[in-house]
Amino acid sequence: MSLPRLKDYRAEKIDIECRRCDRYAVLDRKALVKKYGASCQFVDLKRALAIGCDRKGADYCEARFPCLLRIGVLIERG
Repeated sequence: MSLPRLKDYRAEKIDIECRRCDRYAVLDRKALVKKYGASCQFVDLKRALAIGCDRKGADYCEARFPCLLRIGVLIERG
């Protein structure tokens, strides 16, 4: 099974949260597609959005997409 991409999620908004950093954002899907492309995988989007975080790319990163969890899509840590 391939990892979910922006084109696989059709809602207008995408939310991302990190419990460890206490960060939460609701992002416009169309703007993300314009910036990163429809084929961008959510794991790559997570890495891009984590720029500036001390835990990015580390096992300590707990960022996730609740919007994917609500529709039953799980992604690998990355």
